Amino acid sequence: MSGGGRTAAGPRKRGRVASGILSAQLLISGPLLVVIIALLFVDVEVYTSPIVFGMVAVFFALTAVAALVPWDSIPRRWGALLPFANLGGILVLREFDPNSGIGLLVMLPIIWIARTFGAVLTIAGVGITILALWVTRLLRGEPILWTDFVTFIVVPVLVSFVAGAIYMSSARGRAQAKLLRQHSTMVQDALERASRQEGVLNELLNAVDFGVIAFDRTGTVTFVNRAQRQYLTDFGTSADAVVHPVVYQADGVSLYSDEDRPFTRALSGQAFDNLIVWAGEPGERRAAHSVSSRILHDREGHYDGGVIVLNDITKELEAIRARDDLVGSVSHELRSPLTSILGYLDLARDDETLDAETRRMIDVAYANSERLLVIVTDLLRAASDADKQLSMSFTAADLAQIARDSVEAHQVMAEEREVELVIEGVETAFATVDPMRMRQVLDNLITNAIKYNREWGSVTVAIAVEPNAAGVSVEVRDTGQGIPDADLPRIFDRFYRTNSAKTSTTVGTGLGLSITREIIHRHGGHLTVTSELGIGTTFRVTVPTERESSTAADARSVAA
Repeated sequence: MSGGGRTAAGPRKRGRVASGILSAQLLISGPLLVVIIALLFVDVEVYTSPIVFGMVAVFFALTAVAALVPWDSIPRRWGALLPFANLGGILVLREFDPNSGIGLLVMLPIIWIARTFGAVLTIAGVGITILALWVTRLLRGEPILWTDFVTFIVVPVLVSFVAGAIYMSSARGRAQAKLLRQHSTMVQDALERASRQEGVLNELLNAVDFGVIAFDRTGTVTFVNRAQRQYLTDFGTSADAVVHPVVYQADGVSLYSDEDRPFTRALSGQAFDNLIVWAGEPGERRAAHSVSSRILHDREGHYDGGVIVLNDITKELEAIRARDDLVGSVSHELRSPLTSILGYLDLARDDETLDAETRRMIDVAYANSERLLVIVTDLLRAASDADKQLSMSFTAADLAQIARDSVEAHQVMAEEREVELVIEGVETAFATVDPMRMRQVLDNLITNAIKYNREWGSVTVAIAVEPNAAGVSVEVRDTGQGIPDADLPRIFDRFYRTNSAKTSTTVGTGLGLSITREIIHRHGGHLTVTSELGIGTTFRVTVPTERESSTAADARSVAA
C-alpha cells in the first residue's frame, strides 16, 4: 500500500518539470516582448534592424521549444540549455542598444539558473554574464567613462548577489521540500500502520463471542462488534439499535430506569463491573448479560469515550438456578424423615426403662439428628433465599466446653484419617452465644481441618480469653496442604470450592464456611484465616463476651 503511494508521486513530479520550464521561459519572453514593443515609442528605427527581428524570432523559437519538447522524457541537464540560450540572446540585444537598459533583463535567466540548477551552473551563468559585459564594452574601443560604472560594477555586483540569494533560497526550499516529503512519507506510513492495526483490532473484536461497544467523548457509538450485532439480530431489534431496548435488573422483574440503564451510565462517563441485566419481557425469550464499562483517556488524561463489554451469562444463571432448585428439593425431602426420626428418638428418650448405655446412644443419635436437621435447614435457606437470616437463640455458654464436645465428637473421624486431634487453652470461657450455632461453627472448622489434612498430620483447637475478658477466641490450626492466595478472598462465598478441593476425593457443598462466617457475624464477632501452602491453615474465631444489641449485630452481618 505505501509503495504504491510513493510510485504514483513520480509522474506528478515529472509533469511539474515540464510545466516549470515553460513557465520560466514565458517569464523571460514576455518581458522582452513588452520592452521591444515599448521601444516603438522611443525609437521607431529599432524595427528596421534585422538583429532585433532575428532575436525576437529566436525568443519565439525558444518559447516553442520550451512548450513542445517532452522534457519529462529526457535528462534534466538538457533543460539548462534554455536559460543559457536566453542569456546569450539578451546580451546580443543589449549590444544593439546598450543605453536602452535591456541588459538588465539578464537577471531573468540568471534567476532561472540559480533557482533550478546547481551551484556550478549558477557560477558559470554569473561568470559568462560578467565576462560578456566587460569584453563587449572593451571591444568597442571607446574610452572608459563614469557612465560605464554600471556596466563594470553595478550590474556584475547585482547579478552576483541576486544569483547567490536566489541559489541559497532555492537550496533551503529544496531542503525543506525534501524534509516535507520525508515527513509526508513518515505520516503516510504511520497512517497505514494505524489502519492495519485498526483492522487487526476490529477483526480481533469481531472474533470474540461477547459483545463490545465503543463510543467517543461525545457519546457517539463508533464500533459494535459482530457478536453484539448477531445477538441483536437474533432478538429482532431494529437495525440501528446497539443494545436491547427492554432491560430488567438482576431479579429479572424490575425494569431499569432510563438514567440507571448500564448503557446510559457508560455514555455519561461511569465505569462499573459485572452489572447483571435481563433482556426481553418476562415469559418471552430472554437473555442475561454481565455488563462492564471502562473509560478511555487521551494522552493528556482527558476523557475520550469508553468501551462497554456484554458477556452472555444466561446459561450460567440457569445452571445456578437449577443447582439451587436441586439443593432445595433434596434438602426438603431430607427434612421430613429427619423430623420423624427426631420425634421417635424423643419418645424413646422418655422411656424410663432404658438402661444407661442405651440412653447414652439414643442421646448421641438425637443430638446428631438435631445437627443434621439444622444443616438441612441451612441448605434450604441458602438455596431458596440468600437474604433470609439464620435463626439464633442467645444464652450464656461455655465455649471451652462446646469446643471439647466438638473435639470428642470428631476423634473417631481423626483416627480413621490418622490425624492427631488435640485441644488446648483455658478450661472455661463463657460468652453470650447460640450454643448450637457455635457448635456448628466448630464442627465445620474441625471437619475441614481433618478432611483436608495430610496423613499423620495434626489439628489443634486452642481456646483463649481476650484481654480484659472482652471476648473469647478459638483457633483451629491444621498441618494440611494450605489454601492458595488466589482462593483466600473467595473461600467464604456460597458454593465456592478451591481447585484442589474440587479435584480431591473429599466431597463438599461449598456452604460450610459461608454459613460459619454468617453465624460469627451474627454474634458480632470476626472470622479470619491465614494459610501457607505446604504448611497449613489457621482459622481464628473471635466473639465478644457480652452480646451487643441485636440491631447492631444484624446490621454488621448484612454489611459483611
